[in-house]
Amino acid sequence: MAEEEKKTSVKKTDGAKIGAVIILIISAIVFIPVGGSAVISSILQKNRTPVFGKFKGQKIEYKAGSDFAANVSYIAQRYQSYGYDTSQMYSYIFEQAFQSTVQNMYAENAVKKSGYSVPEAAVNRAILPYFYDENGVYSSKIFNQADESQKSEIRTAAEKSLVYSRFTDDVLGSDYGSSSKLYGLKYCSKEENFVSAMGSEKHSFVLAAFPTDTLPREETVKFANEHSEFFRKYNLSAISLTEKLDADNTLKSINDGETTFDAAVTDVSEKLYTDSDGKLTSSYYYQLKNITVDEENLNKVIGLKTGEISEVIQTSRGYTIFRCDGDSSAIDMSQDESVDTVLNYIKGYEISYIENYYTGIAGNFKTDAVTLPSAYFDMSEGENGVELDPNVRADAKKIDEGGESIVLLDSFAMACRKHGVTKVEVPAFPVNFGNSQFYATVPSDVSELSSLSSNASVFETLFSLKKDEISAPFVLGSNVLVVKCVGIQKDDPDEKDNYAVNAESYDSDDLRKEIMASPDLENNFIETFYGKFMNN
Repeated sequence: MAEEEKKTSVKKTDGAKIGAVIILIISAIVFIPVGGSAVISSILQKNRTPVFGKFKGQKIEYKAGSDFAANVSYIAQRYQSYGYDTSQMYSYIFEQAFQSTVQNMYAENAVKKSGYSVPEAAVNRAILPYFYDENGVYSSKIFNQADESQKSEIRTAAEKSLVYSRFTDDVLGSDYGSSSKLYGLKYCSKEENFVSAMGSEKHSFVLAAFPTDTLPREETVKFANEHSEFFRKYNLSAISLTEKLDADNTLKSINDGETTFDAAVTDVSEKLYTDSDGKLTSSYYYQLKNITVDEENLNKVIGLKTGEISEVIQTSRGYTIFRCDGDSSAIDMSQDESVDTVLNYIKGYEISYIENYYTGIAGNFKTDAVTLPSAYFDMSEGENGVELDPNVRADAKKIDEGGESIVLLDSFAMACRKHGVTKVEVPAFPVNFGNSQFYATVPSDVSELSSLSSNASVFETLFSLKKDEISAPFVLGSNVLVVKCVGIQKDDPDEKDNYAVNAESYDSDDLRKEIMASPDLENNFIETFYGKFMNN
């Protein structure tokens, strides 16, 4: 009897859990407003219906009652329940909701095409937990007291959930983390063995990094002198407008004497490139080149004489009328601000200049890393230590007596010391393009290798090195690196306990990517969200 009661108890508890899941799904359909989000709530009340895309011609709209709006609401409330500030997460929430909506539409279409329809009995079973009492038992009283429209919405939501489950069960299988599932993708023990062995061979390294986020002042000045025309500063004011007709009318009014340039700055300019007084804030030659789009327009602007007003110029944003307020001037590289301007230009437009500079230094480093003799240092005399007399190296007794304060720096370490860089030790890891979770990944605490997982050519460079071989300098992320292989080891294959779960996760992610790449999807999320939605 006790055993029977135990079984009944377990059954009720499991039913309550299922009910919680169903309620969670239903809440995404029933509750539309996004709690605690004034901006998004206000958007709903504006007289417009943003269309973020289409699937098989069916619009994906953000409006009250739509699945997309329901998904936004559900995801926002979920993050709020976790303590997140959703006002800083609008784009992320909307993108997740958009993808969820597309996946549901894709699943509904696939299931409908197959001829399957959800049995009414299955829907009835699915909605039962919504009407459980506090003990996890179905209550007819709760059911009868529920509003009919709400019950209808619950049935619709449950049916949608069952349709999606039918699709994912058929494609991926419903027995999560099992290789013996009846439906969906499967794998075998040989596959597990193959994947688990992929990370067996691991290489360890030391490296020296030369950051490319700055340049010595003298190199920056040298670049400015060699490209002085880029940094000539022009004394200009501007009136900028989005529409060409407005710009044409403004210029006509100025030319006809109906208004002045300065008055137009105050009254009509949208100040796209200027301060509040109409003064151009991006007035270096290279900035004007970007603003004016083509060389013909650029020459018209920089060719203006003092007091002269240009024609209406089509610019990268809208249309602009320029006025020359005085002579242009060369940049003064004795000023720190000017050095920063040139450096920012190099980092934004000529990063290869910095990379080439440090590649040359790194080339000298490699030469030293190969040729410099190793040396003993007494580190008890300070952080940099004191190099011991070469003869001491032969005196093993004296070295032993030195204890831990006496260290031997090899050629690579000596090169680091000479060039003022830190030798970074990299623990052994395998080739793992994409940082697959099936086996060991690139060490996360080595920031110099943070972008390695997506760089196949650098993987090839590193893992082609023989033990004690040093690479030529190469660029990875924001560093020029020189790397030495210090060890090659063959470990036992990784444990396979979590293989099934990881495989299921990867399959699900691949399915999502495949759906989002469907030719039946018209994806206008980026331009709609940033161009027409949040900016209005």
